[in-house]
Amino acid sequence: MKKKLTIVLSAVMTLAMGTTAMAAPSPSIITETVQQVVVSSSIGENLQAASLPGRQTAILPGTAFVTAGGQTVDPAAVAVVTAPTTSEQAQNAAASLAAAITSRGGRVLNFTGHGALSLTDAAGNLNIVNNMTIGLATASGEAVSQNGSISAAFALGDILGGRELKEGETIQALYQRADGTWAALPVVIINNAVAIALPAFSGAVNVTFVVAQGTPSASIPAAAASSPGT
Repeated sequence: MKKKLTIVLSAVMTLAMGTTAMAAPSPSIITETVQQVVVSSSIGENLQAASLPGRQTAILPGTAFVTAGGQTVDPAAVAVVTAPTTSEQAQNAAASLAAAITSRGGRVLNFTGHGALSLTDAAGNLNIVNNMTIGLATASGEAVSQNGSISAAFALGDILGGRELKEGETIQALYQRADGTWAALPVVIINNAVAIALPAFSGAVNVTFVVAQGTPSASIPAAAASSPGT
């Protein structure tokens, strides 16, 4: 099973990263009405940080990794480190995202390449199933920034926290940029694995996963993803 998962994740990463820099960002997501905000009670249960091994990550060619001190780091020496947020942090992120979705100022940018992207579920709810920080670090724990794009993959069950996707549902990932805007990220779902592509960032970023209207897909269009800098 572990070997099979490794093969799946490798394929997911190759696909996601192969299309990451091929398209410009789509316009802001159309304003939606949010019926209610639902935040999973399982968020923040495990506060232990975990490093993702190389078989669950991928790097866009040309991406460079630099420490806070300005030293360039070999990609092989960089680990993707994830840590669940607390329930309070997840609630704060949910409130900010809900405000952005309902704002007429276009506070959610669509970097997925999909023209019609919904961030609410079939009931019209903003349904947040997971929230985590994702960053980069050396083996000694020194923070690392990247100027290209990386992808990270997770077991779908870990993201959903025990629930299952229903017919017509999919997962969408977003993160909040330094200027306060939210960005919807490229997501690929294959065989119970979900991969996301992250653009350049200089510190750990907060990533929010929502259940949205749509269908899990084994691929995304060739011009479906973008890697804008933060």
